[in-house]
Amino acid sequence: MTTLQRPPVALPKNPLPRQQYTFFPTFADRPHPTRWEFPAYLDNPGCAWLQCLKEMYAMPIVFPASLSPEAGLMLHSLIRNMRPRVVVEVGSFLSVSTHWIAGALQANGDGGVVHCFDDFGPVHKGPWRDAEMLEGRLDWVKDRLTKAGLIDHVRFHPGDSSTQISASRDDLARDGGVDVAYLDGDHSVPGACKDLWAVEPVLNTGGYVLLHDTYPELCGSHDGPRHILDTVNVITRGCYEKCELNLSPLNYGMGLLRRIG
Repeated sequence: MTTLQRPPVALPKNPLPRQQYTFFPTFADRPHPTRWEFPAYLDNPGCAWLQCLKEMYAMPIVFPASLSPEAGLMLHSLIRNMRPRVVVEVGSFLSVSTHWIAGALQANGDGGVVHCFDDFGPVHKGPWRDAEMLEGRLDWVKDRLTKAGLIDHVRFHPGDSSTQISASRDDLARDGGVDVAYLDGDHSVPGACKDLWAVEPVLNTGGYVLLHDTYPELCGSHDGPRHILDTVNVITRGCYEKCELNLSPLNYGMGLLRRIG
């Protein structure tokens, strides 16, 4: 009987900084986009929610805080493959990510629901965004999701996200617990941690946490998601495995955690 011998491998004692990775796209050689470009291959007149997304991506207010179409398609594909029944979304903003999630839940066809936690307050002008929405954001989001035919898969929880998640934990537990939590709200270290701590007691073993904006050097010094990725098995009660995903055309980064204990 032949015994397999593991070849000698020299591994670094410490991880390299991301800037030193052999493969870490920053797209620094390209002009910074000023809007999201909706890909022609997604322009399906027979799909109401994709047509609604096409309209939204043409609106200056969704750039750059909303997911790019490429990142949204990846989120949609993950939900299609994971097939969660209960999803928590923190930071719905103008509901671009909500459309991608709810569209996948609708296609899954097993009654999945996304619970949206956001203060639904005013959206002000900011870097790369010369547009604002000072009132009526929740009603606007509901109208968009109704037009998209996705409203039956969405529940809204306006207010402080961590507070509202904690208040909803009994209901989430009765529905079977949370299978996927997409955290894209408060990007400060305290805010991001509070959102994770609020959802963790009802996050199922084997369930996933998705973190947007995990490369602070590329997405405006948002440190919270990066902190969670770097310290998750120290700052939480559960045990998690993790990986990082690059995003296009702006590599703001996404973290993928799976609770395994």
